[in-house]
Amino acid sequence: MTSAIDAVRLGQPKRTLRIANPAWVPCVCGVVVLQIALILHHEPFVDEWQALQIAVQSPDLASMLANLRYEGHPPLWYLLLRGLAMVVGPQAALPAASLIFALASQCLILFRAPFPRWLRLALALSEPVLFEYGTNSRSYTLGIALTLAALALWNRKREFWLPFALLPMVDALFGLVSLALLVLRFAEKRLWWPGVAAWLALSLLAAWTVIPAADFVPVYPPAASPLAGARLLVLQLSIAMVPFQWGAHGPEWSSIPPFGWFLVLWIPFAWLCVEQTRGRPWDRLALGGFLAAFLILYAFSHPLANRHVMLIGALLVALQWRQSLHGAPIRRFFQVWLAIGAACGVATAAIALAMPFDTAPQVARIIDRLNLRNEHWVSTPVQHAQGVSAITGILFEGLGTDCMNDFVRWNEATSRANVIDPAQWSKREAPAGRFYLASQFEFPAWSGAVEIGRVPAGYDGKEYYLYRFGSDRAPPRRALPRCVPGMNPLPPRRAAGV
Repeated sequence: MTSAIDAVRLGQPKRTLRIANPAWVPCVCGVVVLQIALILHHEPFVDEWQALQIAVQSPDLASMLANLRYEGHPPLWYLLLRGLAMVVGPQAALPAASLIFALASQCLILFRAPFPRWLRLALALSEPVLFEYGTNSRSYTLGIALTLAALALWNRKREFWLPFALLPMVDALFGLVSLALLVLRFAEKRLWWPGVAAWLALSLLAAWTVIPAADFVPVYPPAASPLAGARLLVLQLSIAMVPFQWGAHGPEWSSIPPFGWFLVLWIPFAWLCVEQTRGRPWDRLALGGFLAAFLILYAFSHPLANRHVMLIGALLVALQWRQSLHGAPIRRFFQVWLAIGAACGVATAAIALAMPFDTAPQVARIIDRLNLRNEHWVSTPVQHAQGVSAITGILFEGLGTDCMNDFVRWNEATSRANVIDPAQWSKREAPAGRFYLASQFEFPAWSGAVEIGRVPAGYDGKEYYLYRFGSDRAPPRRALPRCVPGMNPLPPRRAAGV
């Protein structure tokens, strides 16, 4: 064996042993353990259940694609859930998907991001990565993993295009992310035409799968005016600057904070966007186009949720990732922003571990304790009891739809049902037969509602009020057909609420 002295004498380069920072391994393990704990503690909310129910309950791929005409989402996430459900079971598919793709994202950030270790750690702990796109089992979890994989493969001529080309099949917003990244590949003269052709083909396929059905009604109401829509986007940009979600009465996910200072936090975020693209014209074009798409959507179509707006921050990270690969320095304001995001992520993790995300399992336990699974149930809004249905297998009538739901088809009947006065409807329908109702709202005494239970809101802000209408000795309300016929049932959990 050649010693270090002999190596120098022989003209060979001296090899020195690099001792890793002893704190790095515990930090990485801590992030991974925290991410797993959040996923396993998480109770899905309505959007998560909706995707699983469509993926699993559709009897074949043709019916699944038909159901997606009411969703506005391409099929990749649904196909993955369908496959996972066959392997681990339907009730385990959502956490399994989160574990696979969130941990993949964390590994790509912690081991492949071209940032200093402390900045990688801050990004891994940031609220969007840790919670919005890691804990919640939505298509965005897959989209972020694919985006990070594409960034990790940025310098590979061919391999880059596989995760990149799949992005439009995840969601329309990730299609826009891919378009922004394509601008940057063009700027570097690194287009590989077979990869571009694959991306274009999958983009067209994704666009075809989201052509809405004739009676589709968007779940998000349209903006009152272009100015009102633009104003709401500006307010939500404050959430992108400080990603901590707090409602009027405490922790409440997906709410717009009532604090006055949030009205001005969009200013530093706008400055961050300007600062990060200063002297980088192609970055400014990519980011400006992405922001313009959001502005057009808000002003002339409908607003989105906080988690959608946070994708602007994800694109900022992608821009810096690319610049760091070229040796560009990481600007101070970007570092401060990631540190703020990490503080918000740790605070959100503490809240999410201290309280359930959704409290549908507690509702299921009340229903089982009172032996009410075989009663006729009604839900208001129509989608409010969707988690209860997924856990127990109970079908719920939507007010005024004259049919029973487990998942919700967003059509004209559902849209009409969600504007009916539930107290008036229930009082009017009670004489026709006994039924039980799960509501997000407390009913007035004059409605004839007999309260049988209430469950406080989880982090998603959804309370559950349970009522009986009609005498307990009266005959049950007449049986109604399924709103979406021919669907397979979702196997319920073995024990409600577990």
